[in-house]
Amino acid sequence: MRNMEDYEQKFMKMDFERYQEKYRRRLVEKVIDTYAVKDCSILEIGCGLMPLFTDYQDIYSFTVVEPAVHCYENARALAEDYSKVVCYQGFFEDVVKQIKEKKFDIIICSGLLHELEKPEELLRAMKTVCHRDSIVHINVANALSLHRLLAREMGLIESVYQLSDSNLALQQSHVFDMEQLKDLVSDEGYQVIDSGSYFLKPFTHRQMQQCMDEKILNVSILEGLDRLCEGYFKDYGSEIYLNVRVK
Repeated sequence: MRNMEDYEQKFMKMDFERYQEKYRRRLVEKVIDTYAVKDCSILEIGCGLMPLFTDYQDIYSFTVVEPAVHCYENARALAEDYSKVVCYQGFFEDVVKQIKEKKFDIIICSGLLHELEKPEELLRAMKTVCHRDSIVHINVANALSLHRLLAREMGLIESVYQLSDSNLALQQSHVFDMEQLKDLVSDEGYQVIDSGSYFLKPFTHRQMQQCMDEKILNVSILEGLDRLCEGYFKDYGSEIYLNVRVK
């Protein structure tokens, strides 16, 4: 069982993660804007510090499931200003018993699967709240991220699949490459619609933050690193994503 209090404390201290979240959120919102239908119902599994519904002003209905107590309480407080938001605290595999009669048009599983010891259990649980046209968005850390490839070539790690100190601190269990992630979702009955990577990150979070603090990097350079994934380094972004449907 994951210690969510310890996870939450360490997650909030990762300064560069706030920049990473910006690019992750940009991708997720692009998915919503692409696939949302009229009266769209959206499920966000793990909302972190800023749930998605805050950007949509009750355009769509949102159900938020968040296991970390502080993040859940923050989401619930924010939801008081919205009429189409319901928040649940707990792991989705447990909460799904309360919402199993609902079917969602879009399910967002962002930055989560690689943290789970048994990610297949979450994938199975998500299927129970899908209809035939539901879109499930998944993103995870990329084993082939440039910073991992560099670390391997420097001899700091033996394999790009090796769990880093950061992975261990956040109780993360897996480091997926694209082929592994596609195999996992396919084995659990999903069909991949599209895939890719985003935000090229040459160094670790700690090193990236140090470069920002010392003004070696700035926001313009970060934007350029994100755009590099669109044309030159499509496989080597810091995170990878899939949009899938149930087969």
